[in-house]
Amino acid sequence: MKTAKPIIAMMMAMDTNKLIGANGGLPWHIPGELAYFKSVTMGKPVVMGRKTFESIGKPLPGRENIVVTSNESWQHDGVHTVSSTDEALTTASKIASNKETAANEIMIIGGAALCRELMPATERLYLTYIDKAFEGDTWLDCFHWHEWTEVSRETRDPDDTNGIAVSYLVLERQV
Repeated sequence: MKTAKPIIAMMMAMDTNKLIGANGGLPWHIPGELAYFKSVTMGKPVVMGRKTFESIGKPLPGRENIVVTSNESWQHDGVHTVSSTDEALTTASKIASNKETAANEIMIIGGAALCRELMPATERLYLTYIDKAFEGDTWLDCFHWHEWTEVSRETRDPDDTNGIAVSYLVLERQV
């Protein structure tokens, strides 16, 4: 029996202006956001750019980490290093299809350039929507609301999120 092809999914957090980053990190601290990220990505191959990996500082445990970089000499223990997004998706598909590491999704987790390149191939988007404008330097400019259908929304009480309205959305690409 052949297993289904894994879904290409992206996981991002953005503010009201599509801001996703500031100085190589997140422009906000939302309690519970990292736990949500972990719960969605655990056991799935995660694809990220080298700068995103370096901002994290180590491989994410419980997930196969795939790092896309143009630096052919860059290596890190515990990660699969690839030189293109095509190679990243091929590697992630093999991992997701392996009986030992079976996963129904490949997770794209950043940075902005990688998301921009892979947005057209993305079928599902896990979006943490932060209903506030922040200061920063990196935007998810390739995201357009009209291309997506909301399939679920979980809104957090602002008392639990530093007074900020936060919603966890699952969006599917419109066909």
